[in-house]
Amino acid sequence: MPPEDERPSQNEPSGEQGTRRRKTLARFEMMPGLVEQDPLDPKAFADIVAGHREFIASGGGGGYWETLTSSSERKIGVVFGVYRPAHQGQTDGEQAKLSHKRLDGLDLRKVELPYADLCGASGRTQDLSDANLAGCLATDSDFSGSNFENADLSGADFSRADLAGCNFRNADLSRTDFENADLSGADLRGAKIDATRFPGAELGGVLF
Repeated sequence: MPPEDERPSQNEPSGEQGTRRRKTLARFEMMPGLVEQDPLDPKAFADIVAGHREFIASGGGGGYWETLTSSSERKIGVVFGVYRPAHQGQTDGEQAKLSHKRLDGLDLRKVELPYADLCGASGRTQDLSDANLAGCLATDSDFSGSNFENADLSGADFSRADLAGCNFRNADLSRTDFENADLSGADLRGAKIDATRFPGAELGGVLF
């Protein structure tokens, strides 16, 4: 459990919990409407994962994401990321670009997507157990109710993400950024919490 001085105050759930979360947590209101209506085709997803595997194997990992917005106005601003690689040079394959994709119905167990772009993606109630999402950009995403047990989320950015009711048991959350994320009702028991960031996050009902 993080020290008390590093944890935001926990708000008690209310009868209008969902509505209150949207009012109290910072949100870019355009982002949910940009999620694609149809789920990503499983074959197309498999091709993206294969290309990303080549990208990582050829030295594409280890960089960092710079998050930008089209406007500082939360009613009209759109969030996107620019990847800054650790090493300049040619890489094989292609880095996974899953921003605004709907991931419903895909087999995400043990998926290998470190340093992938998941900004604004939707994957509600999905099973991502044992997944590798280290260093990924998942700001403004919706993975509410999903299972991240034993997943590697180290260094990932989940700022403003909807993670209500998620299972993070025994996950690696080292250096993970949950700024202004909704973690209400999440289970973090056994998770590795080291330099994890929670400023402004909704932590009502979280199990540490």
